[in-house]
Amino acid sequence: MTSTFTRLFGAGLIASAIAASVHATESGQISYPFGVNTVLNGLLPPPGATQYFNYSLYYSANKFAGANGNNAVPGFHLSVVAETPRVVHTWGATLGPFTVSSSAIVPILDLHLSTPGGTGNRAALGDVILEPLMLGYTNSSNTLFAFFSPSFAVPSGAYSANRIANTGTNTYAFLPYLSVTWFPRPAWEISTTTLVETNSPDHATHYHSGAVAVLDYLVGYSVNQRLQLGVQGTFLKQFTDDTQDGVKVGSDGFRGQAVAIGPQLRYMWGPASGIVVKYQREFAVRNRSQGNKLWVQFSFPL
Repeated sequence: MTSTFTRLFGAGLIASAIAASVHATESGQISYPFGVNTVLNGLLPPPGATQYFNYSLYYSANKFAGANGNNAVPGFHLSVVAETPRVVHTWGATLGPFTVSSSAIVPILDLHLSTPGGTGNRAALGDVILEPLMLGYTNSSNTLFAFFSPSFAVPSGAYSANRIANTGTNTYAFLPYLSVTWFPRPAWEISTTTLVETNSPDHATHYHSGAVAVLDYLVGYSVNQRLQLGVQGTFLKQFTDDTQDGVKVGSDGFRGQAVAIGPQLRYMWGPASGIVVKYQREFAVRNRSQGNKLWVQFSFPL
């Protein structure tokens, strides 16, 4: 894979947004769709270029894992279909060795949730993620690409404290992250995204979700310039307590965690256009829904 080929592909089908808030289990949801960043994570479009990305996700879970990993909610079922467009533009001006890009991510969600307290269905806009300043870097040999983004999620999704299912979280989120792609050999790709999410309180319920750290990763091998096979996954760990009315929730602060892994296939039909299909199976889950994700992600220049 040449450096021109990889750079023109742009930001690598990166971050989308999906939120599926569950009344009385708010801490089980975050704004960042962990597991999405597994494709050329550190690349951005070249100066003056604009790239379109689309993320399709199907998620199904029949278990809400408690603090010990056992099923904590009998009869629980969550299914989510997300369709998320994203546009990334890299400006002509630079800041020293760094390029400057901007992005907006607009999720559209259709979710179904069943709990002992009732069943809910909702199809609506999710919480929009804004990335006004993305600073990109490329080394002189074009083997290392990275960028940093102090992104934000805003409460634009449909929400009501009295509903079983919502497509919005009713919170603001700060989502700073660092994405890196390294080519140790021309055919090999190692990509990571490291992110921390902190949220404002939900003023409708006085619930404040704790901070979460996420690592998405890929190890990929390019069979040729069009086809790449890879193993990818994600780690999520909540490191501060959930609170309600200022009081810690449960004995463990309802701290969530999740691990997922699966195969990935990337096919390029042009130097800046391609499609990715990947599967992720969740395990070692605590205080969150546990299920399986199927992603289809594609991108092309505008």
